Amino acid sequence: MRSVGNLLDAGVAEATLKRDPLERIRQNATEVVKQAEQHDAAHALTPRVRYLIDEAVELEIEQARNAGATGYIAHFLAQATLPHTDPKTNHFKRGTGKLSLSIVANPDYGVPYGGLPRLLLAWMCTEAVRTGSPDLSLGRSQAAFLQSLDLHNDGRYIARVRDQSLRLVHSMITVGGADGDALHVRNILIAEEAFVFWSSRDTVRRGAWESSITLSTDFFKRLISAPVPLKMEALRALIKSPLAMDIYTWLVYRMFTLNVGASKGGKRLVHVPWTGLMMQFGSGYANTPKGLANFKTNFRLRLNEALLFYPEARNHIEETKDHLILTPARLHIAATKRRG
Repeated sequence: MRSVGNLLDAGVAEATLKRDPLERIRQNATEVVKQAEQHDAAHALTPRVRYLIDEAVELEIEQARNAGATGYIAHFLAQATLPHTDPKTNHFKRGTGKLSLSIVANPDYGVPYGGLPRLLLAWMCTEAVRTGSPDLSLGRSQAAFLQSLDLHNDGRYIARVRDQSLRLVHSMITVGGADGDALHVRNILIAEEAFVFWSSRDTVRRGAWESSITLSTDFFKRLISAPVPLKMEALRALIKSPLAMDIYTWLVYRMFTLNVGASKGGKRLVHVPWTGLMMQFGSGYANTPKGLANFKTNFRLRLNEALLFYPEARNHIEETKDHLILTPARLHIAATKRRG
C-alpha cells in the first residue's frame, strides 16, 4: 500500500494546473489525518487507521477520475444489523424501539455473523438493483468472484466464505416497526433458491463453477422499492470491523433521510440517544452505565473509521452526554433519477 503522500503526489501530477479535481482530496486527507491524530493524541496512528486512510484517499482519487463503483443495500438492512460475532443460537434480534430485525436460522447452519455476510448481502443487493433481476449469477470462476469482492482465495478463507454464505441463504428475517411510519414486514426469506459450490481445493478452475442465487420475491421487491446507495469499496475496506461497516451504512442512510426531510420542510437535525444506538448496534455490552460507556468508546472509534469514507459528514455530527446530534451533510452519493 502506498503512503497517503505518494497517492496524493501521483494524483496531483496527473491533474491540470487549472481546476485541479484532486485539490479537495488533498485537503480532505490532511484534515482526516489531523482529526485522527486528535482523536487519539496519546498514541501514534495504528497500522489499521493508516491503512483505512490510504484506502479512503485512493478511493477518492479513483472517483475523481471516473464515476466510481456504486453499491446498494436494502433500506431495512441499513437500520438494523446482523450479529457481529457468533450468537451461538438460531435466533437473533437487534433494533431500536421503533424498528427491529430478527433472524431465524436453519439449525443445521446457524445465524450469519461478522463482516463476510454483510459484504455478501451488499453484493446481492447491488447485483439485483444493477440488473433489475432477482436471479444473480456469481459467474463461472470462484477466483474471479472472490477477487471482485477483494476476498482471499485460499482454502481456509474459502471455508469461511462457504460457511457464512450457507448461513445467509438459509436464513429468514423479520423486520418489525413500532409506529405508523416505520416499515413493518414479516418473514422475508433472503433467497428462494441457491446453487453455490465452494471448493477449497481447486481455487482457479473455470467452466464448472457456475454458481447462482435467486432472491425471494419479497426481499427483491422491498429492495428495489428503495435501495440505499453506498460504496462497495468502503465496505470491503472496513470488513475487519462489522461495527464500522454498520455505522458507515447507517450514516449514509440517516444523512439521506435527513436531506430528504429538510428539503420538504422537516427537521434539520435529529437527536439519536446513545441508549438507542447501543440497542441497535451493541452486542455483548452489559446494560449498565459501565456497559454503555464501553459501547460509546468503541462506537466513537469505529465511527471515526467510517468517516474516512464519508468525510463530508464529519462536521455534521455532534456528541452530548446522552445523544449524537446529526444535521444534513452533503449526500455521500449524488441522487440520480431512477429509470422506469
